[in-house]
Amino acid sequence: MDVIIARHCVAAGEDGLSPLQRDLIEHPARIRIAEAPTGAGKSYAFQRALRDRGHRILFIVPTRRLAQNLANGLINDLQDAGWSRQKAAQSVAIWSSDQTAILRSQGVASINGVRLLQMTDLGSFDGGMIVATPEVVSGLLIRRRVEAGQAGEGVFDMLEQFDHIVFDEFHSIEARGFGLAALFARLATVQLDNRVGFGVSRISFLSATPLDLKPTLVDIGIPEEAIALLGERIVPDGRPLHGDVRLSLVDSPSLYDLILDHLNEVVEELAAGRQVVIVYNRLVDLEKDLPGLSRKLPEAGIDPARVLVINSVRDSTAKGRHQGGFAIGRQRDPLAYDLILATASVEMGVTFRNADFMLMEPGFEAMSFLQRYGRAARRGANGRVIVRIEEQRKPWLRAVVDWVREQPGERSTIAALTQVLSRSVQAEFSPHNTASTFGQLSSQAKWCTALYWSVLLEHASNRQPRRGHLLAHQPKGAGAFYRLEQRVRQLADEPGLTEQVNHWLKLFHAQAFDLRTIEPKIRVVSDTGEAYDYPKVWLQRETEVFERGIETGDEIHIQGGLDDYWREDKDHHAKRDWICHFPHTTRTLRLPCDERLVNRWCDELEDIDPYEFDWEDHPQALEAVKKLVRLTGLVPGHDPEISLDAVSGVL
Repeated sequence: MDVIIARHCVAAGEDGLSPLQRDLIEHPARIRIAEAPTGAGKSYAFQRALRDRGHRILFIVPTRRLAQNLANGLINDLQDAGWSRQKAAQSVAIWSSDQTAILRSQGVASINGVRLLQMTDLGSFDGGMIVATPEVVSGLLIRRRVEAGQAGEGVFDMLEQFDHIVFDEFHSIEARGFGLAALFARLATVQLDNRVGFGVSRISFLSATPLDLKPTLVDIGIPEEAIALLGERIVPDGRPLHGDVRLSLVDSPSLYDLILDHLNEVVEELAAGRQVVIVYNRLVDLEKDLPGLSRKLPEAGIDPARVLVINSVRDSTAKGRHQGGFAIGRQRDPLAYDLILATASVEMGVTFRNADFMLMEPGFEAMSFLQRYGRAARRGANGRVIVRIEEQRKPWLRAVVDWVREQPGERSTIAALTQVLSRSVQAEFSPHNTASTFGQLSSQAKWCTALYWSVLLEHASNRQPRRGHLLAHQPKGAGAFYRLEQRVRQLADEPGLTEQVNHWLKLFHAQAFDLRTIEPKIRVVSDTGEAYDYPKVWLQRETEVFERGIETGDEIHIQGGLDDYWREDKDHHAKRDWICHFPHTTRTLRLPCDERLVNRWCDELEDIDPYEFDWEDHPQALEAVKKLVRLTGLVPGHDPEISLDAVSGVL
């Protein structure tokens, strides 16, 4: 089954900027939600804002790899534009855990101090860009430890220092992490005595597969008139985004079989100097296929050293080599390799070099399909994308299959493909969703924003008058959230409960530090010295490492490689646990950390210690406790592998 997605372009002015790119630089709205196809140059617009206009940009991205790639690409572009290497490098900084490790290795005592200095001095009068992960930005606002001389910097300073604050790939934002984006958006749009909003920053949200974000922003109190919905109009002639792409849907037992079936085509593409990208759905499938591919690819004349493996495990090291000879590591530049073997890690804005041929699995969500497809045949080249489909298909994938089957071999448009992919997602949400959006943030985002704001108000760095501003301009829902917390605090009047109630609320507030759900990992070290960080539950489910390896602290040492430890049958009982705490007792419970955690916790709330505490005497407090947990979706507690002291000591 094939369909041709026709070549499509965007208009470009004399300066090379498209209408959307110009809007991202110039549009006066304080909040801009921008949607455009992959390859449209959304992030490039802000590079031009730096280079041509001396703008200062805080560019927030979801992954360390993307931060590294964007920073490297920006430095190269500035040099191509005539900047010296030194000037270009001094105008770009990375805020990520990788850079934290580098600074620590250099003996820097105050990493936050370095970043605060970069925020004020980077680029001087010629502009600059800080490419950051959200956790680092949030860590500067609600620092676990306020160092001497640093309490004066915060969100108001960021709004004043940067011309643009950008959330790239904003479809990846979780409800629990929305508080950071909401903080900037809210303070940038509040009505003050003589102007609108603090500072000068314009807040932009970018995605090729956008969520319908506007209702959530309005729900926290941002005026509709402050929000601009920006899009890129596709035209037949102009700056090309993609050439004609033959999209083929193929039934195949596995992606490995699909690779072997098309190996000759892969070799031809590489021989022509082009890049080939192969994207798996599951980490376990790619890992299991690597030994076979390390034999089959060289037999076909493909040099393993020219192959890059990208996934969460292999990216846990900076640079290295797989035992089959493949390059690995998050600091490897994808542009430098011929063949890419990857998982969903490449969906987050990773750009490839003339990758006109792609083999892929469809992803678990419609937006994943479009993000992957959009990596191929950039800049007007023609290409081919072959998608492995399985018999049991999700509704959105069945819709794509039916759409292709109805027009075999015919030409269609990227807009039509996007509409097919987004339509089934929209059906699950409000019928008023914006066209071509891929869902909405859950209602929990509003309440997680209130929690984030509550933590900011309590934080030692936010003294008067800053605290007064935060208090005066709280988002909608913050008042109701505060009243619920006060009802819980009434329990502290009960004899012996003061310490426990305060402890529970402290653990609840500590949830604000974790902006997204990240499973704990454990390092597996082989006898050859290879060491990678694997998701713990994944290891338990897929391998026998825990049964046969030697566990020492946060490491497991094994003989040979992980390929010697695969289970014949998955352990479906392997699940992440959560140590749950309660406001009325010191007893804790260990519950599975899954989609039913909140309901299980609320059920246990009244059952735990029923003879020691009578909730009937405190009906309002009981209702408030349940509401706080249900509204935010956050259960106070911690992972079994993290000590209680580490969690409760963050505030």
